[in-house]
Amino acid sequence: MSVPRWPRLTVVGPGLIGGSVARGVRARRLAREVVVVARHKAALRTALDAGAADVGTTDLAAGVAGAALVVLCAPIGALPGLIRAAWPHLAPGAVLTDAGSVKRSVVEAAVACPARPGVSFVGGHPMAGSERSGFEASDPDLFDGRLALVTPTPDTPEAAVGAVTDLWEALGSTVRLLSAEAHDHLVAQISHLPHLAAYALVSAAEGDALPLAGRGFVDATRIAASAEALWVDIFRGNREPLLEALTRYEAVLARWRELVARGDWVALDAELARAREVREKLA
Repeated sequence: MSVPRWPRLTVVGPGLIGGSVARGVRARRLAREVVVVARHKAALRTALDAGAADVGTTDLAAGVAGAALVVLCAPIGALPGLIRAAWPHLAPGAVLTDAGSVKRSVVEAAVACPARPGVSFVGGHPMAGSERSGFEASDPDLFDGRLALVTPTPDTPEAAVGAVTDLWEALGSTVRLLSAEAHDHLVAQISHLPHLAAYALVSAAEGDALPLAGRGFVDATRIAASAEALWVDIFRGNREPLLEALTRYEAVLARWRELVARGDWVALDAELARAREVREKLA
């Protein structure tokens, strides 16, 4: 039997990501006690009945008290407020992290909190998910074989970075460190823009065409089945990097529209070939 890494680990927000963290930690016996914090008692009961946690509470202060590691798994817009609310109640030596897909605003909120000796924040973002949402979609192996991005600042203690890295690696992920600014710039291109584009593809298809859709269309637009409120929150939180990514995407589409309009199939073939070669390098 593995030795628990943490005496007490708290997950705030037992949805798809938070539920998967809690279930993964429990399945791997990474913590002696797992606590889940949710806004509604029904969500707590669902998580507890599924065996995802030992303790459930709607009281944030009580839920984070005494935890060695606290993982915030809430919508992007809620994370800064949760950091400020949890901060005074963290135990000495505690590490606070999150799983949000926008990092700059979250890290800035943590940096602005009053200094507390031995209490640290480290931004995190597992590159894993699903078009489904809620605890019912959670999976203890969701992060296995995936990439997890961790965004320390120059002042973040190495031990705190190590604790968050340890969490994601123990859940099966490979960890990459980068700044919050670099994270938001890069993730806008490979996550936020593709979600927006998937919604656009569905919106651009005429109603009579949709019943004819094959696997290509279904696969390309799978993520458009994601909860729109979640993604509007993400788009709002990463607005400027998303706009930069959209500008580049629009330039590519404009170029390819021009090639199609003038029937320059040789040039279009060459550009599609370059895109295919890049895509083939992805796992």
